[in-house]
Amino acid sequence: MIKGGYDVAADGNEYQPSHTRRLTGEDNKSTGGLADAVRSRIGVIAWVILIPILLAALGAWQFQRATETLKSTYQSRSELEAMRAEVQKIMVENPQALLTLGREDGTTESVSALVATSRVEKALSQVSEEIEISQIRYPLSFGTIGGAALAFVSGAGGLLLSSVAARRARKSQRQLITSFRRQRLALPFVIAAVVVGFGIASMSALLFEAASMWFWADFTAGSAKLFGLAIVLAAFAAYGVFLALRGLKDVFALYTPDVIEVFGRVVDEAAAPGLWRLVRLIAEKQQSLLPDTIIIGLTQGFFVTESQVRLSPGDVLLKGRSLYLPAPYLDLLDAPEIATIIGHELAHFSGEDTRYSQEFAPIYAAFVRALGALEIGDRRHFVLYPAIRLGLHMMRHFDEAVAHWSRLRELDADRLGSAVSTRKAAASALIRVGIIEPATSHVLEHAFLAAHEREPGARTDLVAQVVKSGRVEGWTDPLPQLEDRQSHPTDSHPPTFQRIAALGIPIDDELLQRATRQPEPDAASLAARLFSDWAGLCASLSEDFLENAGEARARYRQDLEHAAAGATGEIVIYDNVGPMIWTMGIVAVILGGFGILIFFFSERFGFTFDETARQVVGAVAAVAVFACAAYSVFLYRSARRPLMVLTPDGLVSSVLDKPIAWIEVSGYMVYASSRFALRLWLHEGSALPGKSWQALYTQVDRKKRIVTLGAMGIRGMKAVEFSELVGRYQEAAYARQELKSQGFEKA
Repeated sequence: MIKGGYDVAADGNEYQPSHTRRLTGEDNKSTGGLADAVRSRIGVIAWVILIPILLAALGAWQFQRATETLKSTYQSRSELEAMRAEVQKIMVENPQALLTLGREDGTTESVSALVATSRVEKALSQVSEEIEISQIRYPLSFGTIGGAALAFVSGAGGLLLSSVAARRARKSQRQLITSFRRQRLALPFVIAAVVVGFGIASMSALLFEAASMWFWADFTAGSAKLFGLAIVLAAFAAYGVFLALRGLKDVFALYTPDVIEVFGRVVDEAAAPGLWRLVRLIAEKQQSLLPDTIIIGLTQGFFVTESQVRLSPGDVLLKGRSLYLPAPYLDLLDAPEIATIIGHELAHFSGEDTRYSQEFAPIYAAFVRALGALEIGDRRHFVLYPAIRLGLHMMRHFDEAVAHWSRLRELDADRLGSAVSTRKAAASALIRVGIIEPATSHVLEHAFLAAHEREPGARTDLVAQVVKSGRVEGWTDPLPQLEDRQSHPTDSHPPTFQRIAALGIPIDDELLQRATRQPEPDAASLAARLFSDWAGLCASLSEDFLENAGEARARYRQDLEHAAAGATGEIVIYDNVGPMIWTMGIVAVILGGFGILIFFFSERFGFTFDETARQVVGAVAAVAVFACAAYSVFLYRSARRPLMVLTPDGLVSSVLDKPIAWIEVSGYMVYASSRFALRLWLHEGSALPGKSWQALYTQVDRKKRIVTLGAMGIRGMKAVEFSELVGRYQEAAYARQELKSQGFEKA
């Protein structure tokens, strides 16, 4: 949906760069746009090119290790088999014969032929197991190399494809559609190949290293944990690949255009004979297609669309070409300005624009669908991240090429629009639409908030109120929208000053005076001549708006009351010290038992002739037992006091010198990893509490405005349940505040 100039809300089939920003959380119009683009390109090269190269290098190293290990184990088996045959021959000839065998530490020992045979058999069994493990590791190295190669080739191919498509797309709109239709078809396969390649390489590398732990001489409990972690990560990678591929299948689904939601009324030739006559005249002059439907509304700007439109009130589905005109603007623009704006919009129904609008939306939707399928698991599955980066990079190339043609199309539409009127009228309309929008928004917002105060049966004309606002309060300063600025590559509209400059009109006092003129009192507007009953239409639109506002406000109030009722009483929260008390008790028993054994059975532990050592060990054990017992008592007594109390107004804690009001909390987080904690972020300007010196695990960061309440845990409640509980209390407090500010009755 394009914004800017006449198109405060434009063609639903048009390019919508805001979708990309919603998907990625990025703002392409930030001041650091160029730096962000450079960082993004470096990032995609690192993830799509460098990391597969590193994985391939790791695979080559694994291949070398696997080959050497396999070769050495085969050689060891041959040597052991030869040794077994020799030992068995000696045992048959002389069972009592002594043989010299080497140990792992480099020393030797003499054993009987029978023992030597057993030792050799055991070594052979171990070598056979090592061969089996080596035979498993060997193909895994090929999996690491092959997966990395697949990710590299597909990623590099995707980068090349996007660069070539973007370069060709700048030649013509037709080439844009052709190039990116091919890119749309290739995108799912490229992304799927990157996901599969990166997943195979990751799984193979992790499983190879997990299998390598078999050969560690000191395979301890820690090694076993590493082995388990490698297996879990490999399974995690496999699950990520599965989710990505399952999501990507939706990319191949048949595209269904989105339906545009519009609030307004359809006007036929009987209701607007002058308007239809003007539109038909402009369409004939421009040789553009005539709209099938004209919609008049209050809440959007001028736009045309060939998408399906769901019209409210009435929930009517409209098909074909639609032209939307906002009533407040029609009452504040003169005939030349309205003609040039309608001419601008109808220009999008002529030439390549029609084909462009019809064919572009499916291409863009396919991109969004592919990235959306991957974005579902992006933060949870690391194997998806390179594919996401590649997809966003391809989308960025798409954005820049499309925005390039969108800007040219807008300039061309300005030219065609000015041809049906005058260039001065076109320049004046560009400025005037920009200054009317804030006044319209102010009036409609005030009417929305005050809809519940309207007396039954009272008639309101919001269009007349906008006109009155412009006449009484004046317009906003037009100069900010005329400032010279460098447009971002993904901006679909040129800046207003560039559009006026392209018309060849100087921005002088005469133009500004024309654009910022005040509505004349009691003067009939052009709209009154274009419609059979303009006042009645404006009243109907106002009634529709206010009725919808009342319904929306009632739903909003109901939601607030429901949220406010979610937390009305007090809940006392206790620290969950039970597990720690049991732990201290078990430690005390173990240490006490050890001390008793040392004291009474010292000869068993080598302390018979060292009375000092026995006393020291006993004293240390006694002190440790006493410390555990004292800490357990401290925990038991502290647990009898509430850790915190959640009240409807705020959080009360015995370790803080004052409560924290929920409406002062901007955000919170519950941590339950190494230690349990509730972290609260407070608004600027809110008073920070002080903490007790005894609260070792409670912190107040005055610089960052963060209060952290530490605990062993929450008694009788899991971390997730506690987090949801805190969220309900915070939401309820904000809901009660909003109920007051909106003038609703308290829940």
